[in-house]
Amino acid sequence: MTVREAARNLFLTDGGWENAAINWLAGDASFRRYARLNQAGKTAMLMDAPPAKESVGAFLRVAQILSEAGITTPQVLRADQNNGFLLLEDFGDDTFTRLLNRGENAAALYDMAVDSLIQMRREIVQQPSEIPDYLPSTRAEHLAIVLDWLWPEILPTKPTVMQRNEFIDLWRNALVKAPTLGTGLVHRDFHVDNLMLLGDGTCGVLDFQDAAWGPLAYDLASLIEDARRPLEPAIRTRCINRYRQAFPELEENEIIDAIAVHGGQRHMRVVALWVRLWRRDGKPNYLRHMRHTWNLLEASLCHPILAEVRAFLTKHMPNEAREQAIMLGDTVK
Repeated sequence: MTVREAARNLFLTDGGWENAAINWLAGDASFRRYARLNQAGKTAMLMDAPPAKESVGAFLRVAQILSEAGITTPQVLRADQNNGFLLLEDFGDDTFTRLLNRGENAAALYDMAVDSLIQMRREIVQQPSEIPDYLPSTRAEHLAIVLDWLWPEILPTKPTVMQRNEFIDLWRNALVKAPTLGTGLVHRDFHVDNLMLLGDGTCGVLDFQDAAWGPLAYDLASLIEDARRPLEPAIRTRCINRYRQAFPELEENEIIDAIAVHGGQRHMRVVALWVRLWRRDGKPNYLRHMRHTWNLLEASLCHPILAEVRAFLTKHMPNEAREQAIMLGDTVK
């Protein structure tokens, strides 16, 4: 038994779950692990987040903020922040992704998702002191993952210092120019994998621990330009219209421009994230999303605000290199 296993067993014993059957769930792109506990007909979820890699403190803080805003998050039954263990309410298995795969009503599910974003925007109007800023400079620096992982994978040489600086600067300048649709709490991973249909017919929200204070357009773009799931144009339009109806002061072109640029920054980061998950973390299955993610990126790059970024990529990452990246996903069975 490892030291961590012993700590986990002690956590469960102290919480009265020492006899629970433990069923580990499929892993995600983080270092966290989740297991469903079953004991005497009762269930709960165990989060195992190694403190050196993940912070359960952030999860607890954001959960409280969202709950106070009327957003349903899993109730925290027990917490050990020092060792990185949480015992959470079990929301079941009905993620929006599973429901959509079963043919459930997509319009109804996406309406619920957009309504959650509307609720967050209306209710969380002041930045909590513990929530960090999600500034253009920060987001541009996050794109170093492209230079560190994607670039060396598809190009013969590593980027020079000048190329690195230019790439980051171009993205920062674009993000500064782009409309934001306002500033507020940004979930940062708001998509159908992290939304659940609860027993009372409402929407539950998961995996919000990385939330920050930034452009509200980011979560809307994350939902309707999901790197893991193509969205029918009619549903995309429905989502935009529903959001705009809630905030009629927003212009339609403003929403479209914001989604293009903020979504584009996310897609640029994610195409490199798929490579890092493969090479560093031994998770090649995410490469299956590469073609769709790249298609979303290319569409975003057509926006005038991203013209200089597009020119940089055309010069330094030619079509054959981009096609090589796309084909990485075609090798995954």
